[in-house]
Amino acid sequence: MPRSILQSFYAFAETLLPHQVSWLLKTHQLKDAQKISILKILHHNLNQPHKPLAFPVNIDKRKYSYMKKWIPSRLESVDVDVFYEWLCEMDRKIMTDALSLKDEKEIIQYVKNYSHPTYYFLRFYELMQNYRHFLIIRVRHDNYQVISEFLQKHESEYRKGQAVYQQLHDATHDIVSQYKFMGENSRVWEEKLIAVFEDETLDGLNRYFAIVRLTFLYYVYKEYGRLLELFDKLDVLFEKGSLYSPRILVNYYGNRLLVHARENDLAKAQYYGYLSIRYKSNDFLQYLNNLSAVLMRDGKHREALGLLSRSFPDFKKTLSSHNRIGFASFYIQALIRNKKPLEAISYAAGFLDNHRDDILQNRWHIFFTSYAYALLEAENYSKILSVEKKFNLLAREEAYRKKAGYIPSFIWIYELARYKELLITSAQLFESLYETSLAYVPDKHKFRLMKEMCTELKGHEPETFQQLFDRLFKHPSYKVTPRYMA
Repeated sequence: MPRSILQSFYAFAETLLPHQVSWLLKTHQLKDAQKISILKILHHNLNQPHKPLAFPVNIDKRKYSYMKKWIPSRLESVDVDVFYEWLCEMDRKIMTDALSLKDEKEIIQYVKNYSHPTYYFLRFYELMQNYRHFLIIRVRHDNYQVISEFLQKHESEYRKGQAVYQQLHDATHDIVSQYKFMGENSRVWEEKLIAVFEDETLDGLNRYFAIVRLTFLYYVYKEYGRLLELFDKLDVLFEKGSLYSPRILVNYYGNRLLVHARENDLAKAQYYGYLSIRYKSNDFLQYLNNLSAVLMRDGKHREALGLLSRSFPDFKKTLSSHNRIGFASFYIQALIRNKKPLEAISYAAGFLDNHRDDILQNRWHIFFTSYAYALLEAENYSKILSVEKKFNLLAREEAYRKKAGYIPSFIWIYELARYKELLITSAQLFESLYETSLAYVPDKHKFRLMKEMCTELKGHEPETFQQLFDRLFKHPSYKVTPRYMA
């Protein structure tokens, strides 16, 4: 049997995720040695993508067909989002008096076999409260008794889960406020969030929400080592089939891309980035944007442009202004890096005409930096200055410096354009570049990003940017000291 006959299985294999197959390998009850060998090859290829093994062509193709059906079915049985859809459907039927006998048998069977805790325990408990109302009005004593006993038995866990859920809302407000507005110290939440995550008596949703907030908190404090420790613990849960859904897994992979990119491990960042776009959740475009940024940082410009170009259908469907502007900005950058500055300018101008308000309200800095970079590559320096004046970008820049992810990328390009238009001297250009950079040098991630940008812009003004490189970026960030001491 030639490999071409197995192409559909190879295509199927490319939709799977490492933790899915790890769980299947640990829990399967397959007896057929060849089916098990197929599972082992899947596991190897997902965990060692640079050393893939071929699927044996001498195995009966019906076994490959069986595995294509068995794997999704098995995964669906532990998918928390599939269960949530069932919960919502049962709730709809209860509230509209549309429950069938089959539905009720499913509910009662689930209650009798219930093992606490589950991921959507709080939602299931509330469903049972509604179902009890449904039963009592119909004088259904047998089922009413079963449901009442369940509700009574788990009432304390439900109240605890509700209290934790509210506590997580309070934590979210503090952590996000600090990130966006440099607000009060959110560090006080760390131990509480860790305690929630490690509490195995809590429902999975609360535990996962704690992970999400811890992830955000560690990003705020740039404690990427702590974040990787958290991810290692999460790895273990995923391999056990806990907290599982494809949506949750790709969110995890997307977060791993971010932390590995900040640690400058671009190979790992790309590995997790490609995993994050294997499943099209609502956040697909966000994961794609992050992956394309990492690819460009690693010099894989054609790969990034190809990835973005193939994803225009998803870009056009997104409802997220944040992701839409991010995609457009990275597409502009990819065109520039593939020696297509005029295409980049044309696209940027058109996008700006169509989305002006969204850009100015949301992600003006990344968009106008990308647009200005395209104009710089085309040597249209006066246009950079006119765009800044039209949208009052320098005033916006002053306020934007307080943002956690800020680096002086736009101001560098703007000052370089002023120099090219003979409005400032090379000494004044250096002074501006140096002064706008110094505050961000101690941050290792920002140091690397500015160093990369300095290298790129050196092609436009070699002497000044070499001087800046020697002064700020020749040595590790911790060795750079301010020129003026207070």
